[in-house]
Amino acid sequence: MFKTGQFTVYATFLAQEGKYEQMKALCRESLALTKAAPGVQQALCLEPPKPEKPFVFVSSWRSKSDFQAFLQTPAMQEFHSKTAVQKMFDTAMQEATADFYTVMDAWTPVP
Repeated sequence: MFKTGQFTVYATFLAQEGKYEQMKALCRESLALTKAAPGVQQALCLEPPKPEKPFVFVSSWRSKSDFQAFLQTPAMQEFHSKTAVQKMFDTAMQEATADFYTVMDAWTPVP
């Protein structure tokens, strides 16, 4: 559940023309790495309605330091290495953005 004040990562990934499935696979890989991280509270990847729209990735963390520790793990160091990122741009990704937010407010219905 998202909670007020949580550190949140918002990222977008736009596939190269004709490389939608490759980009989708990269997003699944990123989500799998994130789901296994200590401190992650929630993570989701939104698939775009059209190939020309970006995938959207949102993860909420117990703290910014938990996210920073995750970035230092061997798996993330490898996934975000200069070589790996260059390969992503060479094979699937046209554009990527990442921004950091704090949850201003959240609501979850009680079943």
